[in-house]
Amino acid sequence: MATVVIFGTLSMFLYPIAYRSGLIDLSPEAMGIFTGATVHEVAHVVGAGNAMGKAVADPAIIVKMIRVMMLVPVLFIIGYFVARAAVNGTGDSSRAKIAIPWFAVLFLVVIGFNSFDFRFPEAFVGFINTLDTFLLTMAMTALGAETSIDKFRKAGAKPFVLALVLYVWLIFAGYGMVKYLVPAIV
Repeated sequence: MATVVIFGTLSMFLYPIAYRSGLIDLSPEAMGIFTGATVHEVAHVVGAGNAMGKAVADPAIIVKMIRVMMLVPVLFIIGYFVARAAVNGTGDSSRAKIAIPWFAVLFLVVIGFNSFDFRFPEAFVGFINTLDTFLLTMAMTALGAETSIDKFRKAGAKPFVLALVLYVWLIFAGYGMVKYLVPAIV
């Protein structure tokens, strides 16, 4: 988790700098797709996207939300295979229960609810948005409170090096895919 926070925070600064300086040569829509596809944490996608403007932020957030929605089937599939492996390893069918990723299921429920386009009073929507910002801030603060240099020392260099390699891979492979595949799609 700490490496996701570190590299996500780094992305919040590097992506806008690279985009605005012309180092990343993508249209605003393509930059949004690149950002949403390669940055792990929702808050970091929102931060990086907003720093590059609405034309980048909107597609970035949509791509990231699609990635989050895809967690539901992926987590169910992984849960199925883990439960199946537990049964095969022990022969005990009581261990074959699939853990339900409630956060992901509830995320889909809220998306479905919002799709009905209900009109709520502006004060209520403002309260929900303020509460959302507060809760997201608390979640990010909690991640930071659990992270320390001592934990990195105990874990050793391997997790950090792996995260760095994955980060570099995401940047270059993601850029290549967006640069050469997105124009053909859009």
